[in-house]
Amino acid sequence: MSAVILNADDYAMDEGVDDAILALAERGTVTAASAMVLSPSWKDAGRRLMDVKANRGLHLDLTSPFAASTAPALPRLMRAAFLGRLDRGAMRHAIERQLDAFEAVAKAPPDFIDGHQHVHQLPVIRDLLMVALKAQYGASASRIGIRLCLARRWRGLKAAIVATTGAGALSRLIRKEGHPTNTDFAGVYDFSPRADLAALWRGWLTGVVGERPLIMCHVAAKEGPNSTFDRIRRARITEWQWLCSQAFRDLCSECAIVLRGWQTGGNANAR
Repeated sequence: MSAVILNADDYAMDEGVDDAILALAERGTVTAASAMVLSPSWKDAGRRLMDVKANRGLHLDLTSPFAASTAPALPRLMRAAFLGRLDRGAMRHAIERQLDAFEAVAKAPPDFIDGHQHVHQLPVIRDLLMVALKAQYGASASRIGIRLCLARRWRGLKAAIVATTGAGALSRLIRKEGHPTNTDFAGVYDFSPRADLAALWRGWLTGVVGERPLIMCHVAAKEGPNSTFDRIRRARITEWQWLCSQAFRDLCSECAIVLRGWQTGGNANAR
C-alpha cells in the first residue's frame, strides 16, 4: 500500500468550498485542508474545521481579494520577488498576521503551510516565512510541515513551471531548517471542467514517489458568493463530484492507495 496526503486548498473561501472540504474530510478522503485565514468567514469556518479529523494548515495568501483590495496579481508579485523589489517589512508583517489569525481560531500552530498560487516558495517570501516561523514558535517551528511543489516525475508543463518558481530553493531551505515536507507533488492541471479526472488521477496515484507524497485538490459543492473572482469554480464542482464518486474509491483500491495525513509528530489531527 502507498500512503498519500490528499490536501484540499482554499478552505474558508466561501460556503461552497467549505462544505465540500468538510464532507470529504468526514469521509476520510481529504486528509489535510489549508485555510485562507484572511477571509471574513475564517472565524466561523475555522471552528467547523476543528470538528473534522484532518490536518489543518495555513494557505498563505498574498494575491486574493482577501489579502487586500489592491493585492497584486500573481505575475506582478512574482516579478517583484525575482527582481528583489518586495517590501520585506510588509511581507513579513503579512506572514505574521496570517499566522496570528490561524492561531486565534485553531488555538494551535498550523500543522503545515502552503501558499495560495504557491506564493510561499517565491524568492524573499520563502526566507521571510522561515524567519517568521522561528520568531513565532522557536525550536518547535521545525515541526511544521512545508509543502514542496516539486513533482518527482513528469506531470505536464504546468507542473514543471510551478516548480521553477522556487521549489528547488525552498527544498534547500526546508532541509536546512529541518521541516517535514512531502516527498512528491501532484494535482496540477489546467482546471478545465472538461478535464478527464479519471485519467489524471490514475496517472497521479500510480506514479507517486516516496513515503509522504501529496496530491492537492480544489473542490466546491456549489456556487458561492466569491464565485465572481474564483475563475475555477466549475472545475471545483467537477472535482468534488469525482472525489465523491465510487469510481474514485475503486481507483484508490485498485492502485493500493491509502489516504492519510502528514503524520509528522506535530499536531497530528488526521487519521
